[in-house]
Amino acid sequence: MDIKEKADIIAMICNGILLLNKQSSAPELTGKEWDEVLEFALFQGVLPIVLQKLNEANPKDGTPMGKEQLLQWIGVTLQNEQNYKLRLYVMRELTKLFGQEGMDIMFLKGASLAQLYPNPEWRVFSDVDYYLFGESEKGIKLLAENGIENTDYYHHHTQASFNGVLIENHYDFVERINHKCDVILDDALKELAAKEGHDVKVSFLGEDVNNAYLMTPTMNAIFLMRHMSAHFVSESVPMRMLYDWALFLKKYATEVDWDYVVPLYEKSGMLKFVGIIMTILKNHLEFECPTCPVALGSQGMADRVWESIINPPKSDPHEKFTLRYYLFEAKTFFANRWKHKLVYPGESFVGLFFKYVKLGLNMMIKRR
Repeated sequence: MDIKEKADIIAMICNGILLLNKQSSAPELTGKEWDEVLEFALFQGVLPIVLQKLNEANPKDGTPMGKEQLLQWIGVTLQNEQNYKLRLYVMRELTKLFGQEGMDIMFLKGASLAQLYPNPEWRVFSDVDYYLFGESEKGIKLLAENGIENTDYYHHHTQASFNGVLIENHYDFVERINHKCDVILDDALKELAAKEGHDVKVSFLGEDVNNAYLMTPTMNAIFLMRHMSAHFVSESVPMRMLYDWALFLKKYATEVDWDYVVPLYEKSGMLKFVGIIMTILKNHLEFECPTCPVALGSQGMADRVWESIINPPKSDPHEKFTLRYYLFEAKTFFANRWKHKLVYPGESFVGLFFKYVKLGLNMMIKRR
């Protein structure tokens, strides 16, 4: 079974379960083929959804998946459910901790997007991202006083470990150092946070939580697309991000201020990428959003982006911040030049390369 066939099977299952497209029966696959499909689904971040069809499956050759394999996949899903609950616990603890100092917190993507899924535990995510309404430094100090030390990351947020969960404190919504277009978007998101950032309270952490908020639909329309495009340039995006976007549009497209958002897409050079994603949603997720005014993108480029999604570059196998790690990253960086032109039109590719070289050298020196 090739990658395209596996991607089509996963899309068929996820489209029916998540987007309520025409319902289909479980595909007829051998036990070995099911194992391949589930492996691919794990890689694409949609394993818990695909597993919902496994109990309906009748292996076409009469050979079911081995008991050990089946238990392994079920174990992965159960672990994901526990991970989700742990992250909710961490979010509650963060909220209480900051609330004691009169601080508000806004959670980004992660658990908030999970609420769009039929079962929130199906949405795979690892870290907890948050914004403290301009009080990032105060938050870092408060965490340190409670034994949680933050470390600097490349840009726009710090990192810490809370009960084994990676938490990221965003002082900027998106990085402002390497791309001029991101300054436009980050300024807009901060202005919106000040204006409407307290409009959407978190409801899934319990009734006693009153200082936690989520992005408004207009903020998410900007942030989610920039987050997706940034991931696409650096590596690729999993199919899970496509379903995040489709589910977001399905529920909130009518509440987005598109008259504000679309000009921002255009000014930041992101409009072409958004149009291509909308084309992919139509072609492969069988989803269209009449409320979103962004025109569909080039079919040829959409095919190329889809190919990158289902067949992404290999992950860097080397230890982080070593010379071999950066040599591998450089190779991937140059292979992704076409992505840079798509997402950051008009920006210097060579100039960005030397910025990354300088950053990498500094990181290597710091860790000696």
